[in-house]
Amino acid sequence: MRNFFLFQFLVSLCSFLLFSCSGSASDEGNTTPTYITISSEGGSEKLLGKTFVFQIRDNLKNDITADTEIYINNQLIKSNTYTPTEKGSYAVSAKYKGLPVNPISINAIISDGTNFKHRILYEDFTGVWCGNCTIAGAREKNLKAQTDDGFVFIGIHGPNKKDPFSNQTSTEMEQFKRVGVDYFWPSMFINRNTYWEDNGNYADMSLPLSQLKAFSKIGIRIGSAISGNILNINSRISFTQDFNGLKMVAFIVEDNLVYKQTNYYTPDLGPPYINDYVHHNVLRDKLTSSISGEDMPANQTVISNEYSRAFQYAIPSNFNRDNLKIIIIILDGNGNALNVREEKIGVNNNYEFL
Repeated sequence: MRNFFLFQFLVSLCSFLLFSCSGSASDEGNTTPTYITISSEGGSEKLLGKTFVFQIRDNLKNDITADTEIYINNQLIKSNTYTPTEKGSYAVSAKYKGLPVNPISINAIISDGTNFKHRILYEDFTGVWCGNCTIAGAREKNLKAQTDDGFVFIGIHGPNKKDPFSNQTSTEMEQFKRVGVDYFWPSMFINRNTYWEDNGNYADMSLPLSQLKAFSKIGIRIGSAISGNILNINSRISFTQDFNGLKMVAFIVEDNLVYKQTNYYTPDLGPPYINDYVHHNVLRDKLTSSISGEDMPANQTVISNEYSRAFQYAIPSNFNRDNLKIIIIILDGNGNALNVREEKIGVNNNYEFL
């Protein structure tokens, strides 16, 4: 009998100790958050230009994303999504009611699966004195209607002393393309080396459209800042396949210049003289040392690399800053334009991923 009561006592003691040590539903850790965690949907590594989506949970598995501040490299972002504009690693942290959190890292990479927007280059050798040259303007309008943002136009005025917009760089371009020798005004070229013959048909866009590609393996990024009359420019080029023998050309152009234009295309394109003719992207100056292109190092024109080129330019007082643009052209070893991009001065853009 004594053994039976001893057994009962021990069972009761164990039961008491068991329930006492197990805690209750009101204990902190079961109903009160003590820390938070960050996760990146779809993984922590993505192609540059793709968006990361973050989710924040507390240790009770509650989704608290909407109430949490999220930081990328210590900078607060506006939502729970982030699209890197440069390759590399980024630190992601969060703040919620002072609870501790372990930061995570995300990585933006470039690979052969990345594609960029492609544009064609349309260079027009023109002059305000040239009555036939308005066909280039008509072609530009038609091309814009069919491609929207699929090309970059440059108006190269000359020859010297006959056109108020002629300059040293435009004269270099005329000599380079032998305009005035092998070609005459107007002369139009697509992607530098393809001559767009003036056949009087300004509605036929088949030639330039045949050179517009669905994507490019070369991405162009342009940024600039103005300090007084000094324009500081930084251009970056990325590659999603290996290239060799590439060259870069950079220009300053001025858009929306209004000047009297001689016009022989009457009555289709207007009167013999157009007093308020608008000249687009008039070539003003070069930024690169050569109009035919500066060599780009082969070790920097390969997958996952990025080529950077900075320029500094003193803006002449007679240029309208509101209309100034930077144009960057990437050429292959034969001088064919592989991709081109323009941007207004004082603007920083991003790569155009597809």
